[in-house]
Amino acid sequence: MKTNREEDLILIEKARTGDRRALETLLKGVQSWIYNVIRRILLNPEEAEDATQEVLFKLATNLAAYDPNRASFKTWTYRITVNYALNAKRGKLEELTTGFSSYANELKQMPDIEVPTDELSNPENKILVEEAKASCTLGMLLCLDREQRISLLMADIMGLSDKESAEIIGISHDAFRKRLSRARQDLYKFMDDKCGLINTSNPCRCSKKMKSFQNHGWIDAKNPRFSAPHVQRVKEQIKNLECEDEDFQRREYQEIFRDHPYFETPSKILEELLVKYSPTY
Repeated sequence: MKTNREEDLILIEKARTGDRRALETLLKGVQSWIYNVIRRILLNPEEAEDATQEVLFKLATNLAAYDPNRASFKTWTYRITVNYALNAKRGKLEELTTGFSSYANELKQMPDIEVPTDELSNPENKILVEEAKASCTLGMLLCLDREQRISLLMADIMGLSDKESAEIIGISHDAFRKRLSRARQDLYKFMDDKCGLINTSNPCRCSKKMKSFQNHGWIDAKNPRFSAPHVQRVKEQIKNLECEDEDFQRREYQEIFRDHPYFETPSKILEELLVKYSPTY
């Protein structure tokens, strides 16, 4: 029985000679990880779709340069994705979110609107409360700079080890640990100070922000993006965290972000790429 690595090498060799079906199979195996990383960098779905297609194009057109003796195909893919994420043009939502202070002010300007307890028990409102929770906590990630966001994303959400994360980014293990520590300190301090999910003495509640988020277009009752029953969670797709930090006090923070959706990759991303481009190997 062939290993995943052996199967990848067979597909790569076929794709290099122009086998489109092999190329499609190869890219399908990695597009979900790529899309979910890029989606959390840009947050905007349309921008994430375009960026994911660009990354897949880079993979397809650079297969000739892939050296299996230097890295696995997965690691090589992750490296190209992260390099793109670190250097790509800032997205619209990134431009609007300039840091934790401005984000706190934006949340403060959205009035708390109490919803009667009997109404909160309605299935529709339960979904909207979850939408508010996911929308707000995903927005918190945008308050980190991209280097911090990528580090926290790989270690605390996507479950990669510190060693693998450092290798993918191209920095030393110690440098990665320092960058990750700063990201955690900044994000988790904000949550300690502002978020009722972490500190019950904080007045901010997802149920109270739900209506304001609707009024400001953050969530849409007709189009739930984060909490529909069919939406899978990150923790369902990525079972284990391999980072070296054994500080279990951080697990409650990590659990909030690992309960975010593991977004399904729109099929049109790969379909359009295969139609538009015919890479020459």
